[in-house]
Amino acid sequence: MYYYYYICCDLFRAAIERIWIPHQVAYEYQKERLTVISQQSKPYDEIRELLDDELENLKKKLEEYSKRHSFTDCVNSKKIIQTIERANKRVYKFLEEGREKYPDLLHVDEFRDKLTNLLEGKVGKPYSDEKLDKIYKDAKKRFEKAQPPGYMDDRGKNKKDEPEKYGDVVIWHQLIDCAKSQNKSLIFVTDDQKEDWWLKHQGKTIGVRPELVQEMVEKAGVNFYLYTGDKFLEYASSFLKLTEQPEAIEEAREVRLQDDIDQDSLEQKQRPTRLPNYSSLDDIQRQINQYPPSKTLIDDLKRQINRFDDIQRQINQYPPPKTLIDDLKRQINQFRNGTDLF
Repeated sequence: MYYYYYICCDLFRAAIERIWIPHQVAYEYQKERLTVISQQSKPYDEIRELLDDELENLKKKLEEYSKRHSFTDCVNSKKIIQTIERANKRVYKFLEEGREKYPDLLHVDEFRDKLTNLLEGKVGKPYSDEKLDKIYKDAKKRFEKAQPPGYMDDRGKNKKDEPEKYGDVVIWHQLIDCAKSQNKSLIFVTDDQKEDWWLKHQGKTIGVRPELVQEMVEKAGVNFYLYTGDKFLEYASSFLKLTEQPEAIEEAREVRLQDDIDQDSLEQKQRPTRLPNYSSLDDIQRQINQYPPSKTLIDDLKRQINRFDDIQRQINQYPPPKTLIDDLKRQINQFRNGTDLF
């Protein structure tokens, strides 16, 4: 965190005339700041709680085994418990030492103070309530059409309440307004990895959504670029000839990748573990497009493809009208030849 912070400060100083923060970004930072800080202390308590729970489970098991003479004759349950308790106390001490080293950002936040000084006069103005109402209405229409950005905040377990779910659309409007007023191409730096900002194909991030580039050109007449935090640090540090700090870039990359893992885990929980019995190959194709299949789903899809092979055999044994045969053959061949499933 410290490497990342200090190279960001150096970068801000070097490029201060080019930096601008949308008001919505600053608002969301201030709004979520205390929650994020509080979450940093959670691991210390969670690890201690986990150790306590595991010790209790072990005590219950040993008590259960103590009723077996063959076990108590060979194992001293009390000694096992005492050994683990001593080890746990050492771990508790390590945890408290770690907690004490972590800065108390709830009371003194040097990071926020320095950022506030660096970004003085670089934060956009807030929209009026009237303008926000218009943007929210626009956002609803965009979400219905899955028009980027922001629509992923209105779906599944990612879904947010109103008006928070419209935050990305507000940011987008503010970016367009800034580009119009400055008449300059714009680079937006974000570690938000959802598909409503990034073009993705077969699980890989290709680049910025082309719809966003097109809309920026149409409404502001300038180009639009999108970088993750680590990539921007890498390119900007080189461009501005700052002192190389690869550890900061690597730290930024690790933070982003961890966010990706957390997001993938959430999406994985939302995916079905089994597929229903589909009535057409098109239904299977739609399922593939929506959820890149896990091995379980692949096995289930293979089973269903075999079911369509059974249909083919049935056709050969009991010929139906020629038009139906041709249509079924076309669908089966189209599915086999046009889908990179396995």
